[in-house]
Amino acid sequence: MSSSVAVAEVAESSFALLQIEAVNMWIADAPKPADYARAARRLEAVGFHVGHRLAELVVKDRSRFDSTLEVIKFICKDFWYEVYRKQIDKLQTNNRGVYMLQDNRHRMLSRCSPSLERQASAKQLAGVYAKYSSGLIRGALHGLGVIASVAVEVPELAAAHFTIRIQQALDSSR
Repeated sequence: MSSSVAVAEVAESSFALLQIEAVNMWIADAPKPADYARAARRLEAVGFHVGHRLAELVVKDRSRFDSTLEVIKFICKDFWYEVYRKQIDKLQTNNRGVYMLQDNRHRMLSRCSPSLERQASAKQLAGVYAKYSSGLIRGALHGLGVIASVAVEVPELAAAHFTIRIQQALDSSR
């Protein structure tokens, strides 16, 4: 499951606090929808760069992937495990370049536990935090030769559903 790559680990709580502070920095005191969108774009961009680099580290001793489906399975199992110490809970596909990944207990989102009166804004904020993970996926895919768009939904506070739409599939002739 886990690769043989020696990776320095950072305490999960330290990373969570760093992510919270980054979002707080990008969202004003009286946030507007544009503030949430800007923070989400920035967090997704950070995730993209981290995912791209991390994918290169994790696969450096592996053989090349033969298909896009193999890359997606790698993301769901090995890559997700390297990042969150668990695998994706569910993978679905329509066999036409669209994949749905479900993490029913996303480690970063499971830390959210707002009071009932703050649930609506907490869910919106959780959507911002989940953009980092969608950036990780998109960056890892890009680093592995698959160009795709990745959307994320947060149906409930601890869950994240990622929809991957393949735009340029892995070139199997490499």
